Amino acid sequence: MRRSRFFIDTPLSPNQTINLPPVLINYIVNVLRLKSGNEIILFNDQGGEFTATLNEVKKRSVKIIVNHFIDKDIESPLKIHLLQGISRSERMDFSIQKAVELGVHQITPVFTQRSNARLSKTKHLAKKQQHWQGVALSACEQSGRTSIVAVNNAIQVEKIADYCADLQLLLAPDADSGLSELKHLKPATVNVFIGPEGGLNDAEIQLALENNYQKVSLGPRILRTETAGLSTLSILQYLWGDLA
Repeated sequence: MRRSRFFIDTPLSPNQTINLPPVLINYIVNVLRLKSGNEIILFNDQGGEFTATLNEVKKRSVKIIVNHFIDKDIESPLKIHLLQGISRSERMDFSIQKAVELGVHQITPVFTQRSNARLSKTKHLAKKQQHWQGVALSACEQSGRTSIVAVNNAIQVEKIADYCADLQLLLAPDADSGLSELKHLKPATVNVFIGPEGGLNDAEIQLALENNYQKVSLGPRILRTETAGLSTLSILQYLWGDLA
């Protein structure tokens, strides 16, 4: 039986007894309907993970006993930073979720001309930022990662200059070259800048080029923003990461 994995923001050690926080209690009791004696996996972003046994399950409280430590590291040797043009809610969620599953190192949402302008209001953005981090956390739990992928604070497009990498790629349908032409390189870090629905405008593309981004194409077909991210990260992990 597959054991459910959960992130918990607390130090962990074998034989420790812990009362789980309310957010985990609700999911364990009301969604998964786990019982005393069931085993789960816990990780705390400190490396590795722990097995644990549900010791006491009540409607509003769950007590667990931490069992043994598992020394586990499945992080990719390639550090990919996805700079994702902010797209509509479900598409942005999909982009973040799949990027985490594919081993992305960090994600930065980017405001562009064609992004959702409503989010520029502070109260909406703060709530959405929390939601995006939650999506990333859930994807870490599901995919077996033991390090939390940070969804950085959203930036204006001009701020992409603040992030540098060995290789900086701009996805563009009209690019003359594809990713296969770069396979001779050996980057340790890669920035990938992808526009939202409707793509980037000419000024934003020029800005990226002036900041040492190079245009690459994924082929003859125009992909949706969420498909472009998934495809690019898969290829990069195959070329230089850990995707077999």
